[in-house]
Amino acid sequence: MAKLSLLLADDEDIIRKRVGLMLGSEFDIEEAINAKQAVEASTKGFDVILLDIMFPDGNGVDICRTIKQANPHSTVVISSSMETLEAWNKAFDAGADGYLEKRELLSTDPRKICLMINSLVERNRLRKQAEETNKKQTQLLSVLTHDVRAPFQALLGTMELLRKSDIPPALSENVERMFESAGYQLSFINSLLELLRFESGLVQPRLYPTDINLAINQSVQTMRSFATAKQINIRAELEEKLPTIHGDIGQITRVMNNLLSNAVKFTKRGGEIRIETRKFLKKGFNGVLVIVADNGIGITDKEREKIFSAFHRGREKGTDGEVGSGLGLSICKEIMDLHRGSIELESRPQEGSVFKLWFPSAQSGDTTVISTNEN
Repeated sequence: MAKLSLLLADDEDIIRKRVGLMLGSEFDIEEAINAKQAVEASTKGFDVILLDIMFPDGNGVDICRTIKQANPHSTVVISSSMETLEAWNKAFDAGADGYLEKRELLSTDPRKICLMINSLVERNRLRKQAEETNKKQTQLLSVLTHDVRAPFQALLGTMELLRKSDIPPALSENVERMFESAGYQLSFINSLLELLRFESGLVQPRLYPTDINLAINQSVQTMRSFATAKQINIRAELEEKLPTIHGDIGQITRVMNNLLSNAVKFTKRGGEIRIETRKFLKKGFNGVLVIVADNGIGITDKEREKIFSAFHRGREKGTDGEVGSGLGLSICKEIMDLHRGSIELESRPQEGSVFKLWFPSAQSGDTTVISTNEN
């Protein structure tokens, strides 16, 4: 592995020599003896800059600020003989990643200094990587929103006019298939946009004290007509006086809609879906358990392991040929993570599926003993 490059900027010759002896085996070191040289050399892209706080021709704090403005992800450690809280604060206000008093720098085991520097460099590398990833995702969101979704919306509008027009039956069938296909693709794009927004941190829940039964009842009313069309019964067993949770009722409803939609999709005609809520203690914390169970076709162990992964595509068609984006459960997982809750799945082929959601109680001091049995 190549050594990290280090710029050692200090006007004292003895300091440069001692630090060079201490760190030379771990870093490729270049020296700067004054502020002007330090500023010029800093543009070469060193992995880390060890910077004195005072020079005859300048101030290390100002140099640090200049370096960080040019490259926020550069790693700068300021060293100083000034053992004051004020010097410390000035260094970090300028963006320094670390601060070492001179006596500390020269007396500490070099291995500890190397470990600290390597940790700071790695932290900044990961931070830069995360920001670049978010930037790319933001650009992708823009493309999907304006350059991909908009044409599909226009296409659906045109085909809707054709569907209402007086056209030959053979052509009408083709238009209907095109309309369904375009609608499916637009649904996938919308789900992908939503998932990318969650993963980019662009979606933050608006958390308020919430009765989770309200969101569940709202979702049941929304999905009941779809279930009725397949002669599927939805049975709700919602416990009263549940602990209040801190939740975004819109996002919780989205989770329930996704789970109920999947349950209807993968349950055969005449089947049943059961929804249950109750108090539940998990790892010592009170909360609310939500169970969504069906007696549908279930999934294999192999599929279950990947079911919440982004972009995992399992069965695409339901028992009546229904289609979906394949991203709904990934979105559910993101929403549950934002609520500091959990989502789990138990399922066997031809025996149905059971999804279990857990939300922590809003009352952090609530220690009432409640059921710990999930069956």
